Amino acid sequence: MPDPIQLIGELLNKVSAQADVQESPEWYLRSYLVDYKRTLLRRWSSQEIEFATEALMRFCAQALDTHGALYRECAEIAEEGAKVGVQLKAGEGAKVGVQLKAEGR
Repeated sequence: MPDPIQLIGELLNKVSAQADVQESPEWYLRSYLVDYKRTLLRRWSSQEIEFATEALMRFCAQALDTHGALYRECAEIAEEGAKVGVQLKAGEGAKVGVQLKAEGR
């Protein structure tokens, strides 16, 4: 499984020159990617990752050529990020199960 944090870093490096043009798609994409990276690093909840993944893909679908390389890279990042959310959700479920067992339920 590719590391979504590494993929984000690579894409940020790739779009950095175009991201300097204020209000360009790359400028907005940089902001979305930085926010998404922070969300994945925090790992507060699977729901937070799910919402951030949906926001990233909504932006990409609206602002980027859906047949282009940039869109495909964003989709790969979102897919890998979603896997992090699924893993986190599995861990959250395990914690609830342990807590319920400890409470005798």
